[in-house]
Amino acid sequence: MELRADKLSVRRDARPVLQDVDCTLPPGSRVLALGRSGAGKTALFKALAGLVTPASGQVLWNGEDVARMGPAQKRARQAAFGMVFQTDALFDSMTVRRNVLLPLERRRVPRDEAEARADEVLRAVGLADAADALPERLSGGMRKRAGIARALAARPSVLLADDPFAGLDPGTARQVARVLLDVAGSGSLIVAAPDVPPELPLSRWLYLRDGRLLYDGPPAPEVETLPDEALA
Repeated sequence: MELRADKLSVRRDARPVLQDVDCTLPPGSRVLALGRSGAGKTALFKALAGLVTPASGQVLWNGEDVARMGPAQKRARQAAFGMVFQTDALFDSMTVRRNVLLPLERRRVPRDEAEARADEVLRAVGLADAADALPERLSGGMRKRAGIARALAARPSVLLADDPFAGLDPGTARQVARVLLDVAGSGSLIVAAPDVPPELPLSRWLYLRDGRLLYDGPPAPEVETLPDEALA
């Protein structure tokens, strides 16, 4: 799926968190959304996934304005997205397997197919042996991988990962990075992080500051020193 932001602005509690962002992400994109806390990375993710309503501008999926879609059409299109949250957002009262099954149940995937998919993604992230464990018994890295498995169970063509390395030691971060790259396949992988993760080389950077897109291009470590005048 092609994602496009056209003069996209988003507000939270009347405060602008994204301002006039323009970007086009073709299918199969490998993107790092880079910026410090409050830069607008999460707001951009939520807007691209149709989870927040723009204050102005547009989000387009394959050229169609999300704001003009009816609820049923929008829900159907959102099935193409998988979200990995900064916090794993697992339900501690459910086993890892039940957590992974949740998005499939909501999509009314037949039970046998849903269980087969859950087992498949748990094997892919190396958690087959922990399928019946409660999340509280998992390490931080295992919980991250469980969150990735849940996002992947719906077989998304766009995987959005919001700061997936937060709180992880370097070895675990490398393991999570490998999982993200391996399981994204031919779909788009868009990762948000406050700093460049050395474990995850991505071919395109979006650098945000104060809700504005300051840079859109190949990896360029100097972008963090760009002056605000570059926003014009």
